[in-house]
Amino acid sequence: MSVSISVDLGPRSYSVLIGNGVLDVLGAAVRTKGLKQTDAFIITNSEVGGLYFEAVRAALERAGFRRIVRHEIPATEEGKNWEEFSGTCAALLENFPDAGSIPLVLLLGGGVVGDLGGFAAAVFRRGIPFVQLPTTLLAAVDSSVGGKVAVNFGGVKNIMGVFNQPRLVYCDLALLRSLSPREVRSGTSEVIKYGAVCSRELFEQLEGGDLEKLIALDPDTLEDIVGQCVRLKARVVEQDEFDKKGIRNVLNFGHTIGHALELSADYTLTHGEAISIGMAAATRLAMALGKCDQAFYERLHSLLMRAGLPDGHPDAPGLFDRVLRAMQLDKKFREGKNVFVLPTEAGAWVQQENVEWALVHEALRSVLRAG
Repeated sequence: MSVSISVDLGPRSYSVLIGNGVLDVLGAAVRTKGLKQTDAFIITNSEVGGLYFEAVRAALERAGFRRIVRHEIPATEEGKNWEEFSGTCAALLENFPDAGSIPLVLLLGGGVVGDLGGFAAAVFRRGIPFVQLPTTLLAAVDSSVGGKVAVNFGGVKNIMGVFNQPRLVYCDLALLRSLSPREVRSGTSEVIKYGAVCSRELFEQLEGGDLEKLIALDPDTLEDIVGQCVRLKARVVEQDEFDKKGIRNVLNFGHTIGHALELSADYTLTHGEAISIGMAAATRLAMALGKCDQAFYERLHSLLMRAGLPDGHPDAPGLFDRVLRAMQLDKKFREGKNVFVLPTEAGAWVQQENVEWALVHEALRSVLRAG
């Protein structure tokens, strides 16, 4: 194992293990974390399961696991819904009806599998242990760490969920080589986010040419940058595990408008593409409020373009109003007041409350384009 990063949360602490070609020793790693189960419930999707389930099963069997159940859910954000969540809980109960046989849940996939599966693990028998096995760049650098698990409900993204920390995050970077180019680009959006508001050094490293190496999945660059992003997120989560202090809001740069657009555009955008557009809009809003200058916007925009990410989305009848309604359901909107995470310079941010709606409208209009 090449890198081990600790997420220090007292009794809920865990490690993020990052390596290349290490799937075969997964079972041994699980045992070193004190996980003694002999049954496993692997949540995945058909594509990822087809590629990696047998390797995961073999690794677990070598570590003494006897019964290993595979459960598939859709890979798409539309599938991260209450019905699939209920079906996953039903499959857990059907396969493990005896309280004396508690399985270890393993989440083999991207953010959808991690979110829905972590939520199911949180509520089945009031909580059973789970391990994150991220297979996308986006999940590796962001969603597999931090314990936010949820499903979409009632037309609102991630509205039903809890905080539930994994017992281990096990990231084999070799699994990312099966990603499509679009999925890789989507993951770079979250990497750029970390540089833009959390780390000047990472932002400048991406500007200096490592963005292209990351997109090419260069092993050394991938290990370095995934490790940096995980460390950045771990330090934020350690200060604000339950999102009560406002510190964790930094991780939502670009997400207020991005999430709303992702939902309102009927998930024709990937999560990373929507966040790219959201970051462009939020930075325009920061400029309008005098929080950052044109030069920083141009630097951010250049990285998004080099990554092959969008900075806008075609307008459509009613889309503007749908996005506005979805934004008002964002968790950071309280008592009718909005809150935006805005960049001030590379690696720095400010939280702005109750921004004038005229400026919000202008920023949104800037990324919804005719034709």
